[in-house]
Amino acid sequence: MSVQGAQAPPRHRSPGRSGVRWTVLAPLLAVVVAGLVAARVLRTSPLADDGALTAPAWDWLAGGPAPDPLTPDGLAVVHTAAWGWLTRGPDRDLGLAAAGREVLWVALVLSCLLLWRVARRARLGDAGAATAVLLLGAVPGLDLLHAVSSPAAWAVPWLLLAAWLGTGRRRPAVRAMGGVALVPAVLLAPDVLLLVVAGTAAALAAGRLGLRWSPVARTVVAGCLAPVFVGLVLLLPAWDPQPDVVAPWAAGEARSVLLTAGLLAVGVLAAWWLPRWRPPAAALAATVLAAVVPPGRFAALVVCLPVGALLAGALVQELLAVRALRRARPVLLAAGAVGLVAALVASAVLVRTGPVDDFGARDRRAFVDWLTSELPPGTPVAADGLLAQDLRLAGVVIGDGGLRVARGATPPGMAGLVVARFGDPDTGLVVADPERRGPDAEERRLRRELSAALLTNPTTADAGQATGALLSGDVDPRLLTLLAGVAAQQGIGLSALPAVPGEVSTPVRYAVVDSVGGVRLADDPALVGQVEDWLAAQLPPYAPDVVETGPDGMRVGFRYVADPDALVSAASR
Repeated sequence: MSVQGAQAPPRHRSPGRSGVRWTVLAPLLAVVVAGLVAARVLRTSPLADDGALTAPAWDWLAGGPAPDPLTPDGLAVVHTAAWGWLTRGPDRDLGLAAAGREVLWVALVLSCLLLWRVARRARLGDAGAATAVLLLGAVPGLDLLHAVSSPAAWAVPWLLLAAWLGTGRRRPAVRAMGGVALVPAVLLAPDVLLLVVAGTAAALAAGRLGLRWSPVARTVVAGCLAPVFVGLVLLLPAWDPQPDVVAPWAAGEARSVLLTAGLLAVGVLAAWWLPRWRPPAAALAATVLAAVVPPGRFAALVVCLPVGALLAGALVQELLAVRALRRARPVLLAAGAVGLVAALVASAVLVRTGPVDDFGARDRRAFVDWLTSELPPGTPVAADGLLAQDLRLAGVVIGDGGLRVARGATPPGMAGLVVARFGDPDTGLVVADPERRGPDAEERRLRRELSAALLTNPTTADAGQATGALLSGDVDPRLLTLLAGVAAQQGIGLSALPAVPGEVSTPVRYAVVDSVGGVRLADDPALVGQVEDWLAAQLPPYAPDVVETGPDGMRVGFRYVADPDALVSAASR
């Protein structure tokens, strides 16, 4: 019996009701967490090959030689230069190492976004997709493989783009675009071919490819791909040599061993438990095993990371679908959501409060400022490796015949010749001058006599804190002679003999004169002009390089020279 006027429930969802699931936020939050974790970790732990891509990329942008885009390093340099051109990287003075880590961060975040879309295209749920993204983003926190093999880090987004275009029910033209996207992935990391060959063989053996072929034909073709795989393993060291580092898993380095074992375990478990995922699982296991063949392939592990993360997400999704866990599924999902939010908050706090390595940028800027102000323009500086490239980009002339700059320890054979240090004693810059010569006993005695004569001159005002520096004999004889000349004519008042920041055991070359002839310079602009004219009339080596007037008086000083006593002795002959 029906009730008059009753309305049947609607068969379709109301057009005004949103169909967006709140759980779709989980993969997006996972991308944000991965980006924050990568931003934190990639700003620490300097590596030997930092700047290997940014140096030639910045050089190319400045008009230098173009890279070869058909080689892994050359194509990676093209990618790095493109990012530098878009963001004006060379003009931001980040330093080559920091700029390279920024590029790696962009590649990793882009990879996480593409992995999310690949997971959804492969019909993974939001929980599985979030798990895959978190695992891929967590790898930098475990091991900086991306930084060790930078071209392979750029291969990962191309590999994922090819997978996204080729997965699911796609039109032939879209699948062809996926094949095109696979080309730069192979050029950047030839190890991608290991995944492709192993995955093709596994798909043929499982009947996923060659559906029109007979089972015997598919098996024969799959078997023929085995020697192709072995040949690639033997060819790759010559095709794409990896950085000259000892394979950490061969040395028993725990984090890399755990990562390799984890990837292998995920591949084996997915091949056993997930029939639909057996081809990529077999490809992952075979490629990971090939990666540990001496001398080891960092690039192979890098390109395996998204495959392993995707399979791990599939395993989590399958685990949540187990009947025994169905009742606990809401609790598990809620715990996962709370954990994801907690990870987001913790990673954000860590990024803002954790220590940050600027890869020596502050030290380099301090050195360049000192070099510009304290030495003549064009003074050559000898440096090695990444430091030399960074200094060259900063406008420093790199060459022999001048100063020697190194990071951390004193350059060999330069003990006792250090003139300046910038930054931390263990990791900062050390500046040595091979031509430096300190005063002998006679020259130091003459300095003290000249200082004593200046202090005992009745026209010299109380020098205050400058008295100790004058009596120590650690004042540049050029400055002493100049001050003595002013004192002999009119009298002089000294408020300070400031040292140059960063310098080590160099004679004081600057003085702050606050009065001349008993009159404060701050109270008599005409007197300031007279003193400036007198200083401008001096002849080398007594002509000061710096004359600056401020509220505290007139700052007068000389640039650094290796042997000021020799200059004064030569001028007095």
